[in-house]
Amino acid sequence: MRLSRSIRNRFVVATVALVAAGICALLALSFLLGAGTRSVLRDATLESELEHSVQMLARDPAAPLSQSTTLRIYRAESTGLPNEFVSLPPGAHSFVPVGKSLYHVVVRATPRGRLYASFDVTERERLESRNRWVVMSCGALIVLIVALAAVWLARSLLSPIDELAARLETISPEDRDVRLARAFGGSELAPIARSIDGFLDRLDGFVERERSFTESASHELRSPLAVLQGATELLADQARDQPALARTIERIRRATRDMSDFTHALLLLSREPESMTSPGDQCDVTEVANRVVEEQRVLLTGKPVTLCCDCKEPVVVSAPASLVKIVLSNLLRNAMSATESGSISCRIDGRTLELSDSGAGIPENAMERIFDRRFTLSPGGHGLGLHLTKRICDQFGWSIALESSATGTIARVTF
Repeated sequence: MRLSRSIRNRFVVATVALVAAGICALLALSFLLGAGTRSVLRDATLESELEHSVQMLARDPAAPLSQSTTLRIYRAESTGLPNEFVSLPPGAHSFVPVGKSLYHVVVRATPRGRLYASFDVTERERLESRNRWVVMSCGALIVLIVALAAVWLARSLLSPIDELAARLETISPEDRDVRLARAFGGSELAPIARSIDGFLDRLDGFVERERSFTESASHELRSPLAVLQGATELLADQARDQPALARTIERIRRATRDMSDFTHALLLLSREPESMTSPGDQCDVTEVANRVVEEQRVLLTGKPVTLCCDCKEPVVVSAPASLVKIVLSNLLRNAMSATESGSISCRIDGRTLELSDSGAGIPENAMERIFDRRFTLSPGGHGLGLHLTKRICDQFGWSIALESSATGTIARVTF
């Protein structure tokens, strides 16, 4: 809709501007040509009268000169000569004011003195001024009519675009086999509709393949992971008297549990946002944070790093615990990887979880790309941890922010 409105507005503005510019140019040209033509004709008339008067005076110095309502010829010594004419040099002069009247005056020097030929243009200028207003009003009316016609024409021409946009807006991500070319068979938009149908065909195929993969992954991955979890539980019971073996089995069980949570999270993220959670999906961030800290503590073995967790007040969110665990685990593992010595702390303030470390920090030029997919600062890293963390936060409307300096990094997640 916005596209068609933008095109319609530009079409109307361009059409009206073009017509208005053309009318203004035509009016200006007609006014200039008319004024020039009238001035030339007046000059020619007055010059002709002056030439006739010169010939008359040559035969009879006392011959009377032309005197009419609009055209008068004066000698320099004439008693009725207006003072405004006396100071005029020889030549033609337009719009010489005398009282409330305007005159077109031609002055000629002759052997018997100057002659002044004047033509009263007062009434004609008034009529021409009125005619100019009439013509300009007609031009404005024409522009208005053209604007209304342009609006009507733009709407009729762009209505198929509005219809196409409306049909596209009503297509739901769940709809399949929706096609548009049939509805626009006789329209100029038929090629565009066919192109959109081709895209929808490819999109339906892509969605079907993704759904097939998700269903297969859900079945093929859950079953082996469930078997692994059951087997590690049995092995843990059998290895209670063997500490070294028990630690190894615990690592396998923890890795299996993390793999199960990660697989569950990826399967959830592959769904539509509204179907990711159910009314019963709630978890306590504080409980998850304490569990994650204890599970990840083993990664600091051999490092002079202290890890403390000050999470006591419950923070309940409407999200699967597996997704919250992935967010916290990724942030904590990054803090552990960046900190060779010093401390790492995790605390909750209100509904904000803050994880700080005393590591080397993140370079300033990398802050803008830190959440980009496949961007990593660790040799051998894949750059998926923080990208996945940001995606989960965005999916649930949580805010995540990183502050880093040479003395460490602080990550904040507000639920």
